[in-house]
Amino acid sequence: MEKIDAIILAGGLGTRLKGTVSGLPKALAPVGGKPFLDILLRFLDRSGIVGKAILAVGYMSDKIVERYRDAGSFGFEIVFSVEKELLGTGGAVKLALMNSESENVLVLNGDSYVEADLGEMAAAHAERRASLTMVVKEVEDASRYGRVRMDSCLRVVSFEEKRPGLGGGYINAGIYLLRRSLFDGVEGGKVLSMERDLLPAFLDDAVYGFVSRGRFIDIGIPETYFQAGEYLKGIDP
Repeated sequence: MEKIDAIILAGGLGTRLKGTVSGLPKALAPVGGKPFLDILLRFLDRSGIVGKAILAVGYMSDKIVERYRDAGSFGFEIVFSVEKELLGTGGAVKLALMNSESENVLVLNGDSYVEADLGEMAAAHAERRASLTMVVKEVEDASRYGRVRMDSCLRVVSFEEKRPGLGGGYINAGIYLLRRSLFDGVEGGKVLSMERDLLPAFLDDAVYGFVSRGRFIDIGIPETYFQAGEYLKGIDP
């Protein structure tokens, strides 16, 4: 399989964690004795399909660049896409694509981890001739995330906004495999949310879900951040 580029969105402010993790960008928050970003990079390394990792950084970008500038322990090159002004998740992807050459590109949220076989995901993406394939995870309470609605063939048909009392269902687990041409019509230098602005607009193309049956956790709030170390124990020997 041809290697693909991966973008990790690591530029957020981490506002809800500021009282818990101080002096660090959220992606470097320690989980199980290692920066969370290390866990994501090892996950990509184990997949065997990534040829280059592009770290999309903004807030406290110098700390991330300093740590990974000379990182030689991964099986791929690491480069940086630095936002001078925060562009949101969608705007960050548009900017980071300037550092990418592969036709299909992985995109990962920098504050969540989900167990998924990226090789199988890439195979399903190719078989369906999808424009975008997203990892989805079934949960009992989707209130914090919103719901992804799919048809019987796992084609995504709509998104439900997060709200209290939403109930169970499939959520967006924060990993996408997309054709870079999807972003050809997206304006650069503009603040855009991947979830709110772009994904709904992409539904006219072939967008599919890829179901994860493994572990999922995000570190976006103190409650789940404190759970993450125990929850992810043993994933990165």
